[in-house]
Amino acid sequence: MSGEAQSSGARVLAIDDTLDNLITLRAVLEDALPGCVLLTATDGASGLELARVEDPDVVLLDIIMPGMDGFEVCTRMKADEALRDIPVVFLTAMGTGRKARVEALRVGAEGFLSKPPDEMELVAQIGAMARLKAASRDRRLQMDELEARVQERTRQLRQELEERRKVEADRELLATAIEQSAETVFVTDPQGRIIYANPAFEEVSGYTVAEAVGANPRILGSGLHAPAFFDELWSTVASGRTWSGRIVNRRKDGQLYTEDVTISPVRDRSGRIANYVAVKKDVTRSLEIESQLLQAQKMESVGRLAGGVAHDFNNILAVILSSVRFAIEAVPAEGELRSDLLEIESAGERAAALTRQLLAFSRKQMLAPEVLDLNGLVRSLEKMLRRVVGEDVNLVPDLAPERLLVRADPVQIQQVIVNLVVNARDAMPGGGTLTIRTRNAEGPSQVQLQISDTGTGMDEATMACLFEPFFTTKEAGKGTGLGLSSAYGIVRQSGGSIRATSQPGKGTTIEVMLPRTEEDAGQAAAGPSAGDLAGTETVLVVEDDASVRGAVRRMLAKAGYAVLVAENGLEGLARCREHEGDIHLVLADVVMPTMNGQAFRERLHQERPATRVLLMSGYTDEKLCSNGVLASDVGFIAKPFNVETLLRRVRQVLDAGEVARNEAAAPDAIYSQ
Repeated sequence: MSGEAQSSGARVLAIDDTLDNLITLRAVLEDALPGCVLLTATDGASGLELARVEDPDVVLLDIIMPGMDGFEVCTRMKADEALRDIPVVFLTAMGTGRKARVEALRVGAEGFLSKPPDEMELVAQIGAMARLKAASRDRRLQMDELEARVQERTRQLRQELEERRKVEADRELLATAIEQSAETVFVTDPQGRIIYANPAFEEVSGYTVAEAVGANPRILGSGLHAPAFFDELWSTVASGRTWSGRIVNRRKDGQLYTEDVTISPVRDRSGRIANYVAVKKDVTRSLEIESQLLQAQKMESVGRLAGGVAHDFNNILAVILSSVRFAIEAVPAEGELRSDLLEIESAGERAAALTRQLLAFSRKQMLAPEVLDLNGLVRSLEKMLRRVVGEDVNLVPDLAPERLLVRADPVQIQQVIVNLVVNARDAMPGGGTLTIRTRNAEGPSQVQLQISDTGTGMDEATMACLFEPFFTTKEAGKGTGLGLSSAYGIVRQSGGSIRATSQPGKGTTIEVMLPRTEEDAGQAAAGPSAGDLAGTETVLVVEDDASVRGAVRRMLAKAGYAVLVAENGLEGLARCREHEGDIHLVLADVVMPTMNGQAFRERLHQERPATRVLLMSGYTDEKLCSNGVLASDVGFIAKPFNVETLLRRVRQVLDAGEVARNEAAAPDAIYSQ
């Protein structure tokens, strides 16, 4: 026995169903290989399990065993990833012929010995198998290490490839973004010659890319900037800094446009400036909108002023109209004094109409829909519209023979008609024909209003922007661009639609469609007759203006009402608490110090839920409205009003409250029967 075999310390697993054979083998190995460790198993199943646990250097395997013979054990070992590297040597006393040896090789055995084995041959086989396993294990470790290296390198290559693809994708995305950008981008060489321009350059400047490449940006010069302006620009970028500013340029067709420009130097790897890149945004339209917005803000300021003036003026008119009516009723039916008073009343009513126009202009007119006849509305405006269009425009009303009933705010619809007529007139600077046509529309329950002119007409591009805010085709200073957009908003708010048809040189037609209503306008507006306007109920008047408060108190008292007065909301609540009887109606101003009319209404409803409230104002409180439409549960009367209007509205609110109380009591009455 060699020293190598003796010091090998090999771990040997013997699988044999004969215990005597195992004992003999142990004795041989203890004598021949003192450092050897012998593991034993008496059947194939336990041998396989022991091999998995102990990982021996060699397996000595008997062929003939019960349950699982040696060939099957070897087959299973070589098929098992954890066991295939363990060398197998068949050690058998039977079946040692050629056929058995061939079968041993076929199932993967590395050696074959006959029992009883030659001691030297056995030791040599064990040593060789131990070295074979060690070599196989080293080779496996090397293969695993190589495979790990290959996998790591493959991962690195994939990562590099992915990064390269990402760089290429980013570069392609950047190129696509520049190509498709709405902003102009061009690149010049250090001398300022254009070497690249994106498609937006063509669209904005009118020059093709082919015309631009090789040219100097001076081809866009408008001549409006002093030479010092461009000297400062080029000195900035030549020094390596970025320049930003606003430039007025000229298109190829000669039209001027304004751009916000940023020009940046681009350095090569050596740090020298290799190119300049300019990014420009056309802000011409934005500047126009900004100018229009400033104009609109001015108009809004004027509107707020008009609204404030209208509020105070309506209070004055309320006193004038009520006082002159009292005076008219106190003088004889004939005579110059009565005629003068009637003239004063008429002038006051015209002033009230003017005030309503101020409120509509300032958008402080509350949208209070009512049933109205569209034909009647147009007829009432006809005289004024003829003055608006002038003598060189032939105004032709073409109204439907039947009544066209709609539910809308008459003041707002008047504004729509006036806006459309004014636009039609402006489209006919040399005169023409303006037709106002009304019809019952076919199909859906709608009413049609058309304003047609024989003016200059519009192209498709203009038509596309027609109802946009601030859009106007008029010269600077001759229009805010809000007329058609406000008409559009009013019509849509009223549940209708508006559209335009036009051709250049063939005039324009604006068509407004409003929902038709079956409610009778005459019945809806009638209310109590003039003889039924008196009453005996108790009414509290809450008004901070002493003159208006006195006038309203006098109107109501003359009609038979018991009248209480208060100067503001807090005092009104105190009057309600002091008064022991019923207060059937509170007539309260909307705009008051300390507590406004709406807050007073809410507090009163908590303390006296049965008391009806009628709010009055010459100026709109936004809390009363939802999207500009008066809430259906809010009683309201607009200042200034005459005696009959006030008494009729008071009677309507009181009678509506009585109906509501009767309806609420009806179920109890039925139950009691």
